[in-house]
Amino acid sequence: MFITILLALVAGFFAGNGLPYYVQGSLGVGRNPSPFPDRPAVSVAVGVFAFVISGTAWYFADVPSNPLAGWLSAAAGVLVVALIHTRTWNDPNPWGKRTARG
Repeated sequence: MFITILLALVAGFFAGNGLPYYVQGSLGVGRNPSPFPDRPAVSVAVGVFAFVISGTAWYFADVPSNPLAGWLSAAAGVLVVALIHTRTWNDPNPWGKRTARG
């Protein structure tokens, strides 16, 4: 059950993290709080990579054997990354990037 909780938490975290990157990039907005260049294509790539990590973690989490623990852990992962985003997405340059726009 520990592995289910851990992998579901990772899945929720990366799903919640990938969504804003993917949406920002898809809308043509390059600004993002990642350490990578501020370009829409980079944002989309970061989002898709996060979705791949999320899907892989969810696949191996074996949530059907522990559905309550799995879904609650995934929700906790989404909540944690959302709280992190409330700070980093408002900071114009959280990584000290040279390409950041003020």
